[in-house]
Amino acid sequence: MKIKTLLVLFILIYPNLHAQKELKNNKKNTIRIGVFYSLDKNLSSENFSFDIYTGYSANYNKSNYRAGINFEFELDSNLSINSGLNYSNKNFTGTFYCAVCNFIIAPLPQKIKLHFIEIPISGRYYFLSSKVRFLIEAGFINQFPTNSEVVKNKYILSGKLGTGIEYNINESFAIQFTTEYTKGLSNISENSEFKSKILGFRLGIVKRL
Repeated sequence: MKIKTLLVLFILIYPNLHAQKELKNNKKNTIRIGVFYSLDKNLSSENFSFDIYTGYSANYNKSNYRAGINFEFELDSNLSINSGLNYSNKNFTGTFYCAVCNFIIAPLPQKIKLHFIEIPISGRYYFLSSKVRFLIEAGFINQFPTNSEVVKNKYILSGKLGTGIEYNINESFAIQFTTEYTKGLSNISENSEFKSKILGFRLGIVKRL
């Protein structure tokens, strides 16, 4: 009789304990934070225009990069929403031109500093649920130029698409390698049609909180 009573109590109590354990685990495993570094290839137009008359003839021979902190909010085991705070360097060599100016001496090439503070927002989907996972990502990047003498608008919106692979070291840490393509959705100034195009190769490490 005692055994039957204990068995009944176990059957009644165990599902509740298991549910509480799962809930605790889910709460614990819904946020990941990471750091990353990306080497970027600038694929933008060679005509970096400010308006229809002036701008730079651009030579993208400078090293470009993006670095920052990433926050990942897991909706389930395969789907997440990502955001963060990035610093982006898009320097290039430019030769100033002016269609309505008379130069006594032709302008010389110079280093053009082009820096952004960025806040990305994207959705990410993971394939498989194993030690190695593949991912795809799509979203937007809110960009705030820090040198307004080059970029006339104070806010620029870009879209991004990405794909990559994740290797889970253990339950807490993972390494990610992704390839991202970003394209400007808004111009650098009201009178310009210039929009940036960037191909990035990104390496990061993430930790589950």
